[in-house]
Amino acid sequence: MRSRAGSIGFLCLLAAISAAQEDGIGDPTFPTLGNRGYLASHYGLKINYNPSTNLLKGDVTMEAVAKTELSTFSLDFSGFTISAVKLNGAAVPYERTPSKLRIKPTTAIAKDAKFSLETVYSGNPQVAQSAALPTGMTSGWITYAGGAVAVCEPDLAHTWFPCNDHPRNKATFDIDVTTPSPYIGIANGIATTVSSGKSHFVLDKPSMTCMAVVAFGKYGTFKQVGPNNLPITNYLPPGTETQYIQPLQITPKFMQYLSDRIGSYPFSSYGTIILPKEVEKANTLMAGSAIETTSIPVFGPEGSSSPEVLCHELTHQWIGDCVSITNWGDDIWWVEGFAQYSEWLLTELTDGKEAYIKKVKSAYDQFSAPGHWLKPGHLATQDVFGQQSYIGGALTFHALRRTLGDAKFFQTVKEFIAKNRYGNASVKDWIEVASKVSGQDMTSFFDEWLNSSTAPKLPG
Repeated sequence: MRSRAGSIGFLCLLAAISAAQEDGIGDPTFPTLGNRGYLASHYGLKINYNPSTNLLKGDVTMEAVAKTELSTFSLDFSGFTISAVKLNGAAVPYERTPSKLRIKPTTAIAKDAKFSLETVYSGNPQVAQSAALPTGMTSGWITYAGGAVAVCEPDLAHTWFPCNDHPRNKATFDIDVTTPSPYIGIANGIATTVSSGKSHFVLDKPSMTCMAVVAFGKYGTFKQVGPNNLPITNYLPPGTETQYIQPLQITPKFMQYLSDRIGSYPFSSYGTIILPKEVEKANTLMAGSAIETTSIPVFGPEGSSSPEVLCHELTHQWIGDCVSITNWGDDIWWVEGFAQYSEWLLTELTDGKEAYIKKVKSAYDQFSAPGHWLKPGHLATQDVFGQQSYIGGALTFHALRRTLGDAKFFQTVKEFIAKNRYGNASVKDWIEVASKVSGQDMTSFFDEWLNSSTAPKLPG
């Protein structure tokens, strides 16, 4: 009895260890998020949603390749009632935990084998609390009078569709959105077919799952043209055209500015979703925030008329969406830092160098005081979207520009994007590219600005 019980206990322990190794892609900021056993390449989403009843019906197919032999694997997924799960077209056993959908194939999936997993589900989507946002500041599926929007950075895409929910696993998307009149559905990418109540969107470049978006509501459109005849479609609440059309004029101009300096715009389309005033009563986050959802950022009503905010989210299409983080806590500084820095570049573009220097000095004086320095290099989960990443990161980029000079600075950013285009990067990539462009080892520069306990001096 003792021996048998010991053997059973040992086997149970092995099973627990196997599950623990499988769950979590390896990011210490969100240790249980994602899965290392496979790589999703494409998601086909069919989302039918009625804003009047908050009923969502989903049919999601994930195409993937096994990185190791898979006797079991998991997707991130929470909420909803599942009616069917099919592996390569056949029903497959599965189990659920509060945040995982665990698949148990009857025959193990061989290493390097391609497979598809379809999940059919329905229910009432809800907001959720990310550990990276202040308590009470919810996100995910946000509903308001007359509409809804999925805003999921950094870790909540799985609250509305099953996925490998970490930026290390980027994928392309086809998204069908269906909703009753008078509402319309919006999603990432180019709308290839639009009929009464139904639209199909294609995002043909890899995106993070947390930057996939669907929005439902009453919207009009304002169209623009970007560099190289890039189509730009802005979705505006009815009756707000006079409020937003003038601020949106900055978009093609700043897109050209960035394209000239850091490389061509990386996606096939661009646009914005500007949420109506009703969202202010429903959600404190999106009342005044914006999020860089791939190719079509979402703006709350308070920030959508600000040129700085519009350009911040546009810049993320290069830094954040095209080139994405490897670990949230270690890499968010260059994602939010460069977007914040782009606001200072906008000041330089519109008001001149002196105004730019004044803005940088104001930020440095405020945050370099003893006890206030915001070293951005390694952030805890709750600090990911704090001033450390935004201001600390932006000051790091200003210091890098001063150190390298304008030409080599923008060449560094351009080569960093080209080297990691549609993939992931880390501070090691910044060091490698900056060192190559400058002809000197830049390790100590980044170590000082990212990890020092006191504020480094600004280069002259």
